[in-house]
Amino acid sequence: MRILYVHPKAWIGEYAMLVKLRALGHDVCVLEESREINGRKRRLDAGFRTSDDGIATLWYDPRRGWERLATWLPDRVFRRAFDGRNLVHRMWVIAEAVRRFKPEAIVCSDGFTYAISAAFLKRLGLLRTRLISSYIGGDILDIPEADYGRRRTPMTSWMIRASLGGIDVMRPVSPMLRDVLLADGADPARVRVCPSHLTADERVLEAIRSARSEIRERVRMRHGVPPDSPLVVTLSGNQKGKGIQVLAEAWPQVVAACPKARWLLCGHDDSWLARGVWPVIERHGLRNTVFATGRLDSPATYEHLAAAQLNVNPSLGEGLNMVTVEAAAVGTPTVTSDAAGIAHWVGSFDAGVVVKSADPSALADAIVRALSDPALCRRWSTAAVAMAREFSIDRIAGEIVALAGPELH
Repeated sequence: MRILYVHPKAWIGEYAMLVKLRALGHDVCVLEESREINGRKRRLDAGFRTSDDGIATLWYDPRRGWERLATWLPDRVFRRAFDGRNLVHRMWVIAEAVRRFKPEAIVCSDGFTYAISAAFLKRLGLLRTRLISSYIGGDILDIPEADYGRRRTPMTSWMIRASLGGIDVMRPVSPMLRDVLLADGADPARVRVCPSHLTADERVLEAIRSARSEIRERVRMRHGVPPDSPLVVTLSGNQKGKGIQVLAEAWPQVVAACPKARWLLCGHDDSWLARGVWPVIERHGLRNTVFATGRLDSPATYEHLAAAQLNVNPSLGEGLNMVTVEAAAVGTPTVTSDAAGIAHWVGSFDAGVVVKSADPSALADAIVRALSDPALCRRWSTAAVAMAREFSIDRIAGEIVALAGPELH
């Protein structure tokens, strides 16, 4: 099957799926935008990330091309609701990519940036290829208190809702997002929940699980965490929407109940930490109980997740939360909020506990309960590994092929 992936840069893990589908024998091609193609409006490459990966890619510069003149007026009408993008110009480029690659199925990696344009082509009868759109969270959610998602102005809401009729299969990555689509008027028969996938090789994950004791000792030594300290970990971009400030507010309660508890704060040094997190920690005199690692690369990401007894995801809102899945894959259970799509799986598998979002007291109670009950954490850990298998790249690749295949036509 020839599959055209549109805008795989929507999610950092999408490249692994392109490679996997190639390994399964499918012909994968890509349409992606770039402003660095040497002043040209288009460029066709034999590969996407490397010249020899076999993923033919049509790059286009959204600022260039005579077509922009032809589409200027309608694009001006929609531009503000389309995050400053050119809706009709994108329709033109998608149609060009389809003519060039002649795919049997099109997969849009998120439900906004290109899926709306592709769906409008379908609704106008200008595109007959089967269209699958993934919905990953920020494309349809609007959570202003978390600085997350698309601002749902009347025009933006209309564009999203009008696009749904042109999409053959809508693929929300969690039941939370399925419910948003259904509320927007999506046909339930064309909605299939299919989560994002783990990108790490299962052999690497198994090795980390097997060496967890040694990894815990090594990571603790690296950051100066006492060997007998109960350890929780967070790993994210540390923006406001990730809710790290909620854990900061809960942290004094955690340390009061578990004085030796320590927090491994991993991820990007976002400016929000200085504005909304560190002041809370320092006000309570607990700066020495929190260890910031900065950005981590794989396999250090998985090793830091494996080093803790508990992963904490206090999100204020997101479509899934793959860090919880990554933690589960190395045997670390999670306390997550009900504002994250992953809460469905954590609750279903008993791979941790789900608490109300933006509730520091509930979060602290759940963390203290886990750190005070090693047997409970061990039970959750076993369940977490089982949960992670639901997100294996082999399983998700099979689901994507099924969604794109003729049996659903």
